[in-house]
Amino acid sequence: MILVIILDAPFSANVKVSNWNVSTSKDQLEVSITKSSKWIVTSWIDTDWSSFFSANDLAVSSDGGSTWKFVTYYKPPDYQNCWIGDPYVAYEPSNPDKFYWVGMIYCNPNNPKGEIYFCTNNSTPDNASNWSCKILPPNDNWAYFKDKPNIVAIGNGIVLINYTTDKYGNYEILIARSSDYGNTWRTIRPSAGVVSTVAYFSIYGSTRIDVRKSTNGGLNWSFVSSPATISTGSYGTSCRYFKRPAKIHSNITAYSNYIAVSYVSDYNGYCNVAVAYSNDGGSTWIRKFIYPSSRDQVLPMMASSKNGYLYVMWQELYSSTYSIWRTMFSYSTNWGSSFSTPSRVSDHNYKFNQNPAGHDYNGLVIDNSGVYAIWANDYYTDDAGLVWFSKATSSIPLANLNENKTDYN
Repeated sequence: MILVIILDAPFSANVKVSNWNVSTSKDQLEVSITKSSKWIVTSWIDTDWSSFFSANDLAVSSDGGSTWKFVTYYKPPDYQNCWIGDPYVAYEPSNPDKFYWVGMIYCNPNNPKGEIYFCTNNSTPDNASNWSCKILPPNDNWAYFKDKPNIVAIGNGIVLINYTTDKYGNYEILIARSSDYGNTWRTIRPSAGVVSTVAYFSIYGSTRIDVRKSTNGGLNWSFVSSPATISTGSYGTSCRYFKRPAKIHSNITAYSNYIAVSYVSDYNGYCNVAVAYSNDGGSTWIRKFIYPSSRDQVLPMMASSKNGYLYVMWQELYSSTYSIWRTMFSYSTNWGSSFSTPSRVSDHNYKFNQNPAGHDYNGLVIDNSGVYAIWANDYYTDDAGLVWFSKATSSIPLANLNENKTDYN
């Protein structure tokens, strides 16, 4: 007997990043990825621990993602009353061996409050002893709720971490900024008094995506425009089959005056991936679905390059009867005017936790050598959750990453 596996070009055979036998009824959840010229680094939420609920795992690859090494994890300070989540990683552009790693520490299950941890390494990232961590200033000793950190490293030690907090009453976005590789920090309020969470704004019961811009490394921010209002039809803020608020799915990428935002919106009663794109700095926007379908499409991750290419990855329901999903990908060579016919990233279908829904984001990065994707198929029952990686280094137009330093959020 001869068995043949046929893969959709251009992505490679999938590699297990959480490459151990995950326990039944355990999850691997939100997953983030970053890549320098020497390393790929990833972090994800791991509930496969016996002594506490969750930790954020960190793994690295030095061979382009073919093999992965588990390095370390960030565990809760109190095993009974705290848990860990929302990891994000970024690399320092001026040093291919240096990385940054953030995540949330939630405590008090009856009234969750949070702090953000910040970690960085002083040598190569593949040794746990090279990593050190601290609470991101200001340390408010769990007096407020803090959530959904996102990190970008601009270069030469300038690092920005945005997160949402109720420190000033209503939820709003704060930014922690460091200009010395994370040694010291200052706090910036980019939109004081504007009610917002996870970098989206909720207005009169609907969810509007707003874009703000910095041209001085994150010190000052100005309002640009609102590219889209998220609508998920009769299912409110969740999708027909994916019961996680659709407003968490927004993702942004930009260079110069070109901006693109991915989100999910209603298409005949289903959540579908949409893109709003602008080539005039946000003065005008064009909105379109990438691939309209009668299947829920969720968690669109997006990346771009200076030559006008957009790359989008999402998870798509394949069979509602059996909760079967797959990971998909499409690209544009004309900044969103048209997109390629979607191809598969996952070389297998998988069960995916729908209700209560699982994670909020996956990972997608690009460089001049290819497109690198990572995702989780979190599920609470028979096949347990795993983290998978794949890459495309041919058969698609590759990036030109000679980008400027205009930063959008």
